[in-house]
Formats: sequence, structure tokens, C-alpha cells
Amino acid sequence: MLGYLAAVLALSPATTGAPVAMAPSEPAPTNVTLAWTSDARTEAVITWDEAGDARTRLELIGGGGISMQPKFVEAGRPNRTPMWGGLFGANFRVRVTVVDADGNALSEPADSPEFDTDQDPAAVVTSVVPRADGTILMTWKPGEYTDPNPGDPLDTPVVPVRYIPVASQPVYTDYDHLAEPTTATSFVIPKRPTPLAVGLRTAPNGWFGYTGVSVPVDGGRLTVKARTGAKLTVTGKAIKLTRACDLSACEAFVWDNPDRRLTLQRRAGATWTTVATTVSRADGTYTFTTARAGAGAYRVLAPPTARVTGQAAQGIVISDVVTVAAGGGPTASPTPSASPAPTAAPAPGTGSDGGSGGGGSLPITGTPVMWVALAGGLLVLLGVVFATLGRARRRS
Repeated sequence: MLGYLAAVLALSPATTGAPVAMAPSEPAPTNVTLAWTSDARTEAVITWDEAGDARTRLELIGGGGISMQPKFVEAGRPNRTPMWGGLFGANFRVRVTVVDADGNALSEPADSPEFDTDQDPAAVVTSVVPRADGTILMTWKPGEYTDPNPGDPLDTPVVPVRYIPVASQPVYTDYDHLAEPTTATSFVIPKRPTPLAVGLRTAPNGWFGYTGVSVPVDGGRLTVKARTGAKLTVTGKAIKLTRACDLSACEAFVWDNPDRRLTLQRRAGATWTTVATTVSRADGTYTFTTARAGAGAYRVLAPPTARVTGQAAQGIVISDVVTVAAGGGPTASPTPSASPAPTAAPAPGTGSDGGSGGGGSLPITGTPVMWVALAGGLLVLLGVVFATLGRARRRS
């Protein structure tokens, strides 16, 4: 019997050094509440009641593994503190406990109601339609959302979700905000270089971050070369440009663009009129063959195409301009389509979307060939004379 008592005493906290669980010496806090400080929902606060004036510890419980440092409110301070920042995508509750100077609990804990930290649902893009002027019409509808615990004290009000139209930057992975948050369901994106991505981000709703969606709009390039004779033949290649990014930067990748609808156009005064239409082949090449429509400036245009299931939208693409000479002569090299008027032999331009056009055959201009040949013969004769005089000087 004595041996049994000795064993029990040896395992007691006083002899093993284990911490002793003290009975609560302070009343537990009550009425732990959570609330937004304003309708803007930029900050939430935690409040509670306590029987006396004590030091309290606040802990964030839950979150599926998210760990936040506890907050401490010293005695004499108001029973109020801001909510932790950076919360999103999980359910939490706040636990309030009276503690001593070392953080040891002096009371039973009191918990707040559970609350979620969900952002608003991402929009659903319904159409992306590039236009001939380079702008893009984007339409969408609000995403659907099911509240995991409806009625919690920090639920956001049931109001139309506001979205921010965005478009990608040309080189960097970030996006530009194009307008203020809106409840509209369409937006016209101003002309921007392609390829790019367009989309929407949710406006801030009080919790960290946003939800977003983006869709690609591919760019393109058209090479062009014209041959004249009994008929006008225009050949080239349709090229598709897609955007790809890593963690730091984005670049355009080049692909053949099959089945792209193309039109051959001729300038008539200040307007362009369609001469012929065709579709690019599997490797992106194309050919227009048409009866001569006379001398003048020609270009190839790929109209914009809207986004469809499984295929990205494509912006308008315009080739460089080729000038067809009168009388079936050779054509001038391509000039940028933005030029107000072609010249006889312009330098090759960059074309639409930064693409370079294909080269045409250059016209023969400058000094007549006969005089070039005579000048060359004279130079050869002078060379022989100087060489003969040199040898004579060395012999003397």
C-alpha cells in the first residue's frame, strides 16, 4: 500500500515538473462580436465584454492551416481591435481569453461566430469581339456564388458584383485597370497591341485579393508580294501571334495561321475597296489571282474574328502596301499600310501589329545601264595604264 502511494506521488505534477492546470480565476469574456467599420468594408473590428479590466489574448481559429500571430490587448485599453489583414478563402472564428502578463490563460475562452472570407465570384466572359478599328468589345455576366455559412456577421451584402475591366501589359505579366469598378456587363477595350489578354477582376469586398478571369486575343502578321502580267497575283503568308508568359515576362510566339479569311484591297482615293477574297491554306500561305485592276496601291487584310469555343479571338491584321506599276511593270516593295501615300520604291515597313511584310521585286531606277557599262570599261582601261607605268618605273 505504501509503495502504491509513493508511485502516485512520484507521478504528480509537483514532483515531475509538469505545468499545473489552474482553475479559471477570471470570468470568461462574453459577447464577442465582429463588424465592418463602414459600408465600404475596408476594415473589420472585433469587440467583446469582460467582467473587469483585464489583459486579453485574441486568437484566429480555423482557416485550414492558416496561422496568424495572436493579438494582445492590455488592461485599460478599449475592448476593441482590428481584424487581422490578408484573410481570404477560408472560414474562421475569433477566440478571446483573459491572460496574465506571461500569456497564461486566466479564464475560459469565448468564441465569435464563424465567418467566411470569400471574395466575390469571378465573372463569366460571354463574348470577345475585336473590331476593325482595333478596339475590342467584351461582354460578361456575374459569376454564381453559394455562401458556405449565410448570415455570418461579416457577410457582404447581396448587391450586384462590381468588376474591373483589365488588359495585359505587352511585356510584363501584370494587367492594366481600364476603368473603375462597374456593375455593367460590357466594356469596349481601347486599341492595344496584340497579342494580349483581356478580362475582369472583382472589386475589393473587404477580404484580401480578388478573383479574376482573362481570355486571349491573338495577334497576327501578313507577308505580301505582288506579281503582274496578264493577271495580278498576290501571294504571302498569314501568321498568328500568341502570348505566353513565365513568372517574370511575356513574349509572342509565331504560328502558321490556317483558314484565316483574307481580302485583297485596292486603294481608291481615300478608301480601300475589295478586289478579291480567299482563305489561307493549312500552312498559312495564300494566293490571290485576279484580272488586273490597274496600277495602284494594294494590301491584304485579315478581318477580326470573335472568340468561339476552343478558338481565341483574333484582332484585325493589315499587310504592308504594295504598289503595282502601270503597263504590267514590276511592283514596288511593300510600304507600311499606315502611310498616307506610297512612293515609287519605299523601304519595307513593319506592317500591322509590328509584323514585317514580305518583299516585292524592286523597280529598276537610277543611271541608265549603258552609261554604267561605259564607266566601268574606262576604269578598267585606266587600271591597265597605271599598272604598265608601274612596271616601267621598277625596270628603270
